[in-house]
Amino acid sequence: MTYWIVHKDDPISNELKQRLEKQIQLTLDSMNPELVVVIGGDGTFISAVHMFPNAIFFGIHTGHLGFYANYTLEEVDQLIEDMNHQSYYIEKIDVLQCKLITSQETIEEFAINEMTLITPPKTLILEVEVDGQVLETFRGTGLCISTAYGSTAYNKSLHGAVVDPNLKTLQITEIAGINSNQYRTLSSPLLLSHERCIKLETKEETEVFVTIDHLSYQLHHFNSANISLNIGRITVAYHKEPSYIQRVRRTFLK
Repeated sequence: MTYWIVHKDDPISNELKQRLEKQIQLTLDSMNPELVVVIGGDGTFISAVHMFPNAIFFGIHTGHLGFYANYTLEEVDQLIEDMNHQSYYIEKIDVLQCKLITSQETIEEFAINEMTLITPPKTLILEVEVDGQVLETFRGTGLCISTAYGSTAYNKSLHGAVVDPNLKTLQITEIAGINSNQYRTLSSPLLLSHERCIKLETKEETEVFVTIDHLSYQLHHFNSANISLNIGRITVAYHKEPSYIQRVRRTFLK
């Protein structure tokens, strides 16, 4: 089998990379690896997933946040053994499938955490549809659409719900929504089934800023965005089944 290492550029991660290259008995492949070891935090992990979406990922936490990492620094020997003997288990992670439409181009990407759509200089007006039915006309700074795993990222700082990833859901969370006698939005996070499709549409072309995980786009002629959930798109490896409650606890409470 082939593998590659994506690592954070810090002394601990660099030293660990050198050790792994000496002890992992597989073939290095920087173009199309079957296995990818990610050394760092969640930012490094998400970048690696976008680089090699078809690989199986082994995450080692050395950063500030390690929500996706299933191995600690104390378990490096176990990771090496798991890779060399192909004795690991896998977990499938859902992603958002995002399609951005402007009058000039169409952009298709996926997000493991979230997609946001904002217009900081002015009020954004969006028609929000779910399965072709109008939910609301949103007015405010923007909207965040997140996965269950991504619910602990930017969504959480917007006071969205933290969601168990065993629940196959998308979540819509407002970013500074406007509510008054004239304008009404739901004004609370909305959890939707994985079978739902979300459409965000403007009445007329407008300039928006879109983030899809760590990727960002400035779209001058934005028309609409279509978002759905792609079940089990990304594969993550582990030695023993990770506890979601322990992940939440170690990331936010310990």
